[in-house]
Amino acid sequence: MSRFIYFIGLGLALITSGWAASPLAGAWKIVPERSTDFTPWKDYDLTIEVDGDAVTLRRHLAWGRRAYDDTTALDVSRDVNEVTTDFWPDNRHLGAYLGGDKTKRIHASWLDEGRLLRLSTDLVLDTQQGSRAVNILSDYRVSANGEQLTLIELRSTRNRPIVYTFTRVAR
Repeated sequence: MSRFIYFIGLGLALITSGWAASPLAGAWKIVPERSTDFTPWKDYDLTIEVDGDAVTLRRHLAWGRRAYDDTTALDVSRDVNEVTTDFWPDNRHLGAYLGGDKTKRIHASWLDEGRLLRLSTDLVLDTQQGSRAVNILSDYRVSANGEQLTLIELRSTRNRPIVYTFTRVAR
């Protein structure tokens, strides 16, 4: 019985010490030379927080004195998360702006034993040619050693994927 209690205690200690935390959780810094051009920005910092089914993505985008911060809070157990925002910072000189009801509808799921977070985001963009429904499939994948994060975005409006490579900021 004492061995059983020992292993239960050890398991709880590992969980509370963070060993069992999501490998995606943490602060990440972009590696521009290994990423798709992300102008109009020069810096891209990403923080991922995971608490059970709750996932929070915090982005800090900047270039000189210009900066933009956004937070996306998701519940992976929900079929769809509705996130209202007033700006789409991913506009790469496209003349496309967040339109419609300014709501992103996001389905989030864990894959590969928690090493990959997949988001399927539906939103409406306004362009000179009118409104356009867009789907963005985003895969946040951590490397085997936990020190690199790759974000691959497939947009329904683009033929080529967007790839961002991040390194973990010291813990």
